[in-house]
Amino acid sequence: MSFLFYLEEEENKREKSINNYCTLFEPYKNNIPTLKEALFEMYILSKLTKEEVVVLINDIITKCQKKLVLNKNEINAKYPNISDEDILIICSYTCESIDANFSPYKILNRNLVSENRENGLRIVSKYLFIFLKSLRKLPRYYPDKNNGYLYRCINRHINYKIDPFDQKSVPYMIGQPKTFWGFTSTSQNIKTSYIFLGEKNDLKSGTIFTLFGDVWGYDITLFNYYNEEEILLEPERKFIVEQIYPPVNDIIHVRCKVEDSPLILNEDTKNKVNKISNSQNKNRIAIKNEKNNATENKTEIIKCKKGKNHEISNITGKCRNCNVLGCEKGLSEHNFSNITGKCRFCAIMGCEKGLTNHDFSDITGKCKYCQILGCSHNLNAHNFSMISGKCKYCSILGCQNDLLEHNFNQISGKCVYCQVIGCKNGLSKHNFNMNSGKCTYCHIIGCQKGLCEHNFNKNNNKCIYCNYINPKSK
Repeated sequence: MSFLFYLEEEENKREKSINNYCTLFEPYKNNIPTLKEALFEMYILSKLTKEEVVVLINDIITKCQKKLVLNKNEINAKYPNISDEDILIICSYTCESIDANFSPYKILNRNLVSENRENGLRIVSKYLFIFLKSLRKLPRYYPDKNNGYLYRCINRHINYKIDPFDQKSVPYMIGQPKTFWGFTSTSQNIKTSYIFLGEKNDLKSGTIFTLFGDVWGYDITLFNYYNEEEILLEPERKFIVEQIYPPVNDIIHVRCKVEDSPLILNEDTKNKVNKISNSQNKNRIAIKNEKNNATENKTEIIKCKKGKNHEISNITGKCRNCNVLGCEKGLSEHNFSNITGKCRFCAIMGCEKGLTNHDFSDITGKCKYCQILGCSHNLNAHNFSMISGKCKYCSILGCQNDLLEHNFNQISGKCVYCQVIGCKNGLSKHNFNMNSGKCTYCHIIGCQKGLCEHNFNKNNNKCIYCNYINPKSK
């Protein structure tokens, strides 16, 4: 699938969803639902029994009322326009119910990101309406001007590779517009967001989004049932993927430039819908014209100046007949992915300046042609095992900071490049045998506290570092 397909798919979803909001929310403007009414409808439409619904609603409202009692004075002092009902509504979003799967925020976002948007919006329409109305009584929160970032962490890896066999796959691609369809929880403090990463082999794992640009939300920290720092973004915030950094220590980093997006429930939403629809129609017409032109010119492009089919060299990337630079399937310059290292058109493995396989330096870890950092088998930064010292992808022996063999200081036992403590053969702390004084991994003679040979006092025959008694003196 092409990038144009992804763009068109995103636009179609957005146009349909905004139109759905306009029609769904119209009845509520003159008769605003209460929190109980909104929760009741959301749970009933989620196919729960009436008895289950009553238990869930009582539990959530009781918890939120306790929060209201604790924080009401502080909230009213900071936000004088907020009513008690508003506090309960915002707090309910953050509250875990008896059955975690039916917590309000989970049901709400599950339906907002559902492929069956029409049904999903119908289920959550009342709750979504009152939640947005309450949120918008809070001032907009903009991140600190010094860094301008908000961070979002999730406990899984995003998909950033095209699967030609999965037509429904819409991976993250650099330069591609994407949308957060549900409410997005963020923090200005990346350490706060870290708790939402998952864990794998006792290490943090998942994806970190760095959001900048027209990024703003609502500070609902005081309303948060669990007192967590939280900046909440409204649904359907559009952004452009500016950079994707492949997994480092099992964490993917994604930089996203948030764009100005029309907000649902605004008074002029319908006018914006019409503008967006017109703009999207123009885009689709342009896309179709581009596709038609490409089809019409296909036979002309295939031929080269000498009237033959292009014969693109896999080494130079140029046609052997007319020297045009291209690839066998794209007939344009190769478009190499920084993730796979392959041309997106013809899948040849290469780099922008060499058009051959990347040639990675064992010293710098960078390709000698295009300077991309990676290893021969994965095109990511080397991932060195702390046990074997070898990259898990290409098995080169090195350390994180110098891509050479570790150089261990015999006094401190630390690698002079990356400061890991270890020995040549074990890459873990030396394990000295108390009888022989030798490390069981690399056989260097030393002591636990000095990491050098024992230095025995002539008077008492004890090592001055670790007090080990010289066995030869016995």
